[in-house]
Amino acid sequence: MHMRVVSMKIKPELVDGFKSASGAGIEKLLSEPGVVSTALLQQVESPTHFFFIEAYASREAYDEHLKSECYLGWQKEVAKLLDEAAESVEYAPIYPPENAWVDEPTQSEDGVARRA
Repeated sequence: MHMRVVSMKIKPELVDGFKSASGAGIEKLLSEPGVVSTALLQQVESPTHFFFIEAYASREAYDEHLKSECYLGWQKEVAKLLDEAAESVEYAPIYPPENAWVDEPTQSEDGVARRA
C-alpha cells in the first residue's frame, strides 16, 4: 500500500478552474490499475487550500500513475493555477488497516470502474 497526502494552494481567482480540472482528472484516475482510492478536500476556512488523499496498491502503481496521460495532462493544466509549490507527503495507513483497503476496482458490465 502506498498513500500520499498532497497539499496545494491555488490562486484565489482560479479556484473554480482547479476544482473543475481536478474533478475530471479524478474520474480518470479511479480507472487506472492499482489506484485504490482518492479524495479531494477543500479547506473551509481557507478555500484556496486543497488536500488530495491518495491510496495506491503499491509504490509501483503510484510511479505508473505519475507517467500516465491522466496525471501529466492534469499537472500541466493545474501548474498555472498554483499559488505556491505543492507538497506531497507519504503516509502509512493505520485505520482502516492496510489489509482492509480494496486493491483494485472491479469493472462493471457497462465498462465503468467501480469500487468493491
